[in-house]
Parts: sequence; C-alpha cells; structure tokens
Amino acid sequence: MNLPRFFPDPATVMPHFQPILSMDTQTIYAYEVLGRYSGPHGVRSLGPFFHDPSVSMDEHIFIDRIIRQKAIASLVNAPENTRLFLNLKPNWIYNYRARPDQLPTLRFLREHNVDPSRITVEITEDAFLDDIEELARVTRTYREAGCQIAIDDVGSGFVNFDRIAYIKPNILKLDLELVKKCGRESFFREILFSFAVMAEKIGAFLLFEGIETKEEVQIALSLGARYLQGYFFSPPQATMQNPNAFRSGLNHEIQQFVDHALWQQHADQRDAEEMRDNLLACLPRLGEGERITLDACDVLIDPFLKQLPRTVIRVFLCDERGYQWSSNFTRQNGQWEKNGSFIGRNWAWRPYFLNNIVKATYQEAGKLSAVYTDAHTGEKMRTYIYPIPENLFLCLDLTIES
Repeated sequence: MNLPRFFPDPATVMPHFQPILSMDTQTIYAYEVLGRYSGPHGVRSLGPFFHDPSVSMDEHIFIDRIIRQKAIASLVNAPENTRLFLNLKPNWIYNYRARPDQLPTLRFLREHNVDPSRITVEITEDAFLDDIEELARVTRTYREAGCQIAIDDVGSGFVNFDRIAYIKPNILKLDLELVKKCGRESFFREILFSFAVMAEKIGAFLLFEGIETKEEVQIALSLGARYLQGYFFSPPQATMQNPNAFRSGLNHEIQQFVDHALWQQHADQRDAEEMRDNLLACLPRLGEGERITLDACDVLIDPFLKQLPRTVIRVFLCDERGYQWSSNFTRQNGQWEKNGSFIGRNWAWRPYFLNNIVKATYQEAGKLSAVYTDAHTGEKMRTYIYPIPENLFLCLDLTIES
C-alpha cells in the first residue's frame, strides 16, 4: 500500500536558523536557513519533504521560496551585520539561465530592501547533468549583485571539481560525514586536508558543518576551518541568537588547538635538532680539497647506517635538483639492504622536497618534512633532509611511531 504523499500546509512553513561561527571573531558570522513546519506533533523538519523524489521540483521550489522570503524578511529587524546562508539546488538556479535578472532571491532582497552582501547562496552538491558553464553564468548574477557563493557538501560522493572551478565559490562547506570519519580513520583526515589546500589556493574559506563533538572541533581547526557549524554549538532555532553566545566556549577550543599545535612545533624542532646531532656525530669528515663523487656516495653512507635511530628506514643522497646520487639503503627486518637501481631517479616532484631543500640550504640545518603517507607501503612517514658539501643532501625517511 502506498503511503499518502506529504505536502506541508504553506501557512505552517517557517525558517529556522542554525548559527555559523567565525574563528577570527569567535562570534556568530551567519545563520543557515533550514525549513520547518508546524504540525499536530509540534515543529518538524522539512528535510524529508525536500528529499522525497515523488514531490516535483516545482512543488519543492514553491515551499522553499516561502521559507526564503520569510527568512529574508527577518533580516529587516535584525542587526545590520546579520547574514544568512540560503540553500539552492543547481537545477533550480539553472532554470533561470535565460532570465537571470528575475532570480526570486534577488527579487525578495529588493522587495525587503536588504543588502545582498548579507546573503550567501549555498549551492548543494546534487547531481547536475546540464551545462555547467550556464549554471556558472547564472550564479555569477548573484555574485555581481553582491551575494557570496558557497558550495555545500563538498566531499560527498564524487567531488565535482569542475563545478568548483566554474563557480569560483567564496566558501567550501565540508561534508559532515567526512568530518566524523576523521575521528576513526586517518585517511579521511588526509582527504580533508587536500580540500584545505585547494581552498587556500583558490581564495576560498572552509566551513565545517555537522560538528557534534570537541574532537571534531579540533579536527576542523587543524584543517584550517574559518567557520564552524553544528549541534555541538546549537541546533537550528526559531529565532536568531546573541552574536557572542558561544565566544567563551569557542575561545577555550581555540586555545586548546593552539597549545597542541605549538607543542607539536616544538617537538618537531627538537626531533630535527636531535637528528642533526646524531648525523654530525657519525658522518665522516671530508679532508681539505676532498670532493664527493658519484662513486663515493654509497661509501659515504654505509659506515653510519648502524648508528641511526630505528625509526629511520631509508637513506639516500640527492643533489639540489632532486636527482638521486646514491643507492637506496633500506632497513629490512633489522638489516640494511642496498638497491642501486634508484641512482639517477628524480624526487623534485615530491611536494615537500624543493621547499625543504631551499630551507636546509639557507639555514644550513636539517629540515623535517610534514607527515605524509608513503604511496608504496601505506605507512605514515616524514623525510629529514640535511645539507652536506658539494650541494648534496642526505635524505632520511622516518616512520611515525604510533
């Protein structure tokens, strides 16, 4: 038996507001507008209605416009810096490709005399099979009117990088499921970090939604989140809240993040200095006028291998352009094995390599790379690069002990 399709009474539809917190001011930056309706069992979410495939797009749009208009009207009596995030599906926007000047949201803003800069148009990561360039052109109308643009649920399913490239969002909203998985599997943290790097490169800010725990707050901060949103702070409310309502708690979380980050930086510096001291103690000294030749590289490395910490699992010698001069010396079952097939390979393509080479050269000190995952073994690694004469660099790959 088919259940009757649910369609809310338009008179009962209303917006609710979930705060989005800014890390730089520790205040409420904006509110995401979410649909609710008042029924016999109290106020309920309109989420099931908007995700019901049996409801037509026109019906979805009809109810959503009521919510949008009421939300925009609420800005009239709100403080001047109050901002809203309004969810719009790509297909809804695309319908106005031939008449972007008639976009309902912009019309509502004009009717209520609300500055468009107080609105962020949030485009969901729904399936979209039409012309992405046309969608971007219509989206540009919002931007030119003064609105900001966000892409929602980045990282859910397969990421539409073409949509990000064409739309050029101001804000990327990270899918809450990836945030939650970060606490269980480090691989997801690496995926989120790639979005943080991308956001920095394209001049966008990261917003992490769905934050429910202190751990997720710390994960988001470690990945460069400028904005946070979730039930850890507040569920959606019928009214807007005091902008400073979460300042104290957020300050505490930021301080915890800073304390841990500074501790990690100091620990990294100590590790780098300890590695330098170990190398200086066991590296052979070159005589006056003596030069390192390609043939002598393995002879240079071999004598001090047994003196290296057990976390060092690979040693090799490169020049400043990334070309390997020595064999690979790899620790296998406690013994060092030599593989000459790596001589002549180039590692300049590795993200950390050239940056650390330059730092090691100018500072005349060893540099420890950031943690990365070895593509061959799947292990967490760091590489220590130490400058030696003849513009050569001793490279030590270290495992990260759990």
